[in-house]
Amino acid sequence: MIVISSSLVLSGEEISGNNPRIGWHNIVTATNVSADEEAADHPASNLGNPATYLTWKGTSTSEQTVAITLGAAKDVDYFGIARHNLGSTRATVAFEYSADGVEWTTVESVEPASDHALIVEFDAVNAQFFRLKITPGSAAPEIAVLYIGQILRLQRRIYVGHTPIVYGRQSTVSNGFSESGQFLGRVLRRQMFRSSVSMQNITPGWYRSKLEPFADAAAVTPFFFAWRPQTYPNEVGFAWVMGDVSMSNQRPNGMVQFEFQMQGIR
Repeated sequence: MIVISSSLVLSGEEISGNNPRIGWHNIVTATNVSADEEAADHPASNLGNPATYLTWKGTSTSEQTVAITLGAAKDVDYFGIARHNLGSTRATVAFEYSADGVEWTTVESVEPASDHALIVEFDAVNAQFFRLKITPGSAAPEIAVLYIGQILRLQRRIYVGHTPIVYGRQSTVSNGFSESGQFLGRVLRRQMFRSSVSMQNITPGWYRSKLEPFADAAAVTPFFFAWRPQTYPNEVGFAWVMGDVSMSNQRPNGMVQFEFQMQGIR
């Protein structure tokens, strides 16, 4: 799910609510994140690790916060959450910032529609302190991945031939049969999701200044991806590249093209 704030102002003629978003830039680390509540073996420091099997978990259904304290103010314009229970438990999440850690301003408040990956995008704010204020629903909140940073808006939109990552199922199953050949059951052992991105007619300056930092980081860093956020806000994945992001010169005028394949969770 991706939420684009109604107050968001996009600059540039080509960038709209349907340009793909990549959330790879992240200021959250294991040492700058804390929480009001931490269940045993589920500390807030897990939120600074992109491994989706490590989670932070609260201990109650009371209102609580997850806070990020920086050494200096930074600009951020999105946050992303992956592998959580905020949708199924009907929780509410507000993103807030502060200059002093005392007085807080709410940027955006959302009620996740599901437990799938979530991106919330807004106009950039500059602060030293950020937090999620969570109002839990039926159970204590649990989150594996939290990214806060500056989102990458791709220069071109995606049209035909693309498989949205939430539909690119790659399932591993075990089938059971009796000696007479009767079907006994089917067990889903693992399910991943795959997709790919291929873009052409990219200006060389944009690629080098905007896409190349992502390509470099993606060698080791997972990311959030939304292919057409305004039209299909629920089609968001938390993914990692398979191989590398590759660029090649396309036209005599300097235009370039790039592509990459990804695998992840929704």
